[in-house]
Amino acid sequence: MRCSLLRCAAIALALASFTSTAGAAPSAPAPVPVPASDSPSDRAGKLRDQGNEAMLGMRYSDALVFYKQALELAPDNLGLLYSIARANQFVGEYPDALVALERFAKEAPPEMRAKVGRLDELFAQIRPRVAVLDLKCDLPGARVIVREKVIGTTPLPPTRLVAGAATVQVELDGFFTESRDVVLPGGGDASLKVELHRKSTNGLVSIRTEPIGAHVFVDGREVGTSSPKLELALPAGPHDLLATRDGYDNAKVPVVLASGATRDITLTMDRSVPLTSKWWFWTGVGVIVAGGVVTTYALLTEKSAQKGTLPPGQIAAPLVRF
Repeated sequence: MRCSLLRCAAIALALASFTSTAGAAPSAPAPVPVPASDSPSDRAGKLRDQGNEAMLGMRYSDALVFYKQALELAPDNLGLLYSIARANQFVGEYPDALVALERFAKEAPPEMRAKVGRLDELFAQIRPRVAVLDLKCDLPGARVIVREKVIGTTPLPPTRLVAGAATVQVELDGFFTESRDVVLPGGGDASLKVELHRKSTNGLVSIRTEPIGAHVFVDGREVGTSSPKLELALPAGPHDLLATRDGYDNAKVPVVLASGATRDITLTMDRSVPLTSKWWFWTGVGVIVAGGVVTTYALLTEKSAQKGTLPPGQIAAPLVRF
């Protein structure tokens, strides 16, 4: 409750700079009928007042609609830019809030900016919540979707987005959708390069490993890490998949992909067993040790002299001299 009261007080203070009328805000104000004889400036003023009432009632989305309509009717009323920035901030649309605030700071006269006060502090609150996505794609006309919202088509200029974790998808008819999980850095840029693959000549394989975090190889080339899965578009035909991870035996499987088909593959790796713990190792060592004992005994044991068959002093063969 304290937080809500503080927020209402902040909103009321901000609105006081650009509000010419005052009054209690009803719980759900209906749009004020605007006579057709009113000038655009008068209609804009009434819409602005409705926006102010919605802000005080913490109905920020409604306030945003009223403020935008008012700005269309009175584009010279630059104070509406500040109100639009604050409404966007409260609904979490930080990139739009930053755009409106930047325009207000640039175009509003000094006396209007002075009424707001602490503009730098407001920039410091909003900028860390905004990131810039720089996406490059090899094909034009592909739809770019971030957090399930289409933000444009390729080629896409650097685009401001809400910072944080996000799934970026690039889709084009006749091609496999490319999906990437990224973290958009607050106050920074994120670069992403995407290559789309035709369904007519490629297949899609989704690779999981148990456990996750394994290095995945396709046809001898490392292609990424399973965390928790890895999706790849590969040319149709046979391929060899290999997963490796320290402490586990490698897992390898052949796969054949058909054009336009999707395959789900799980590579299960068994935990590596030390060589000295395997039964056949110790059996082999036992044989080697036993053989070594026999050999050593034979070499170190003296044999009794056996009786010869030649009389003493005789040689079985003549001496050969060179």
